[in-house]
Amino acid sequence: MRTTRWIIAMAALGLLAGCGDRHLVLKVDVLSYLDPTLTHAEFGPIPAIPGGLSTGEQQLVKDAQINLVDGTTNPADAQSISISMTTIATDSTGSGADTLRLYVSDTNTDPLTTPPVAVLPMMLEPGVTDTAHVDLGSDQRVADLFASKKLRITLTNSLRGPDDAVSSEPLNAKVAITEIEAVMVAGRKSE
Repeated sequence: MRTTRWIIAMAALGLLAGCGDRHLVLKVDVLSYLDPTLTHAEFGPIPAIPGGLSTGEQQLVKDAQINLVDGTTNPADAQSISISMTTIATDSTGSGADTLRLYVSDTNTDPLTTPPVAVLPMMLEPGVTDTAHVDLGSDQRVADLFASKKLRITLTNSLRGPDDAVSSEPLNAKVAITEIEAVMVAGRKSE
């Protein structure tokens, strides 16, 4: 019994010591804010032509507004932020490539007018399921966006079909975004 109390006391001291820096770690499941029908896409058939047919950049999620911290009256300074995105691609026929791009902006700016915060290239091969994950830290501009109460996001893809018209079948594929997550570390606002 005495050992249990000692362990509880040491754990409490550890928690209190961690509070001394007054840091807040906020994990935002950005994907949960999006309509699930927009996080899955099917493509095809995209015919095989020399050089591969490119769809150009197309919007999967168009300008979604995300409320991050409703009711916060004393926001903290964002010190760092990391963003991760995971996708699963299933190719039923043909081969090709896809590039997903994630854009974020403040509420007054179109996300597509800013540089992407995450770029995720994917290879599509017949009968192959490919899981791709990108985990990256961001610049101060992105950290400031996540420190605000609202932001806007757009998610695009750019597909390129098979490039060998003689031996390739048309490309038919599915892509699903399974994670878009942001983790922000913030400190107390300086006075």
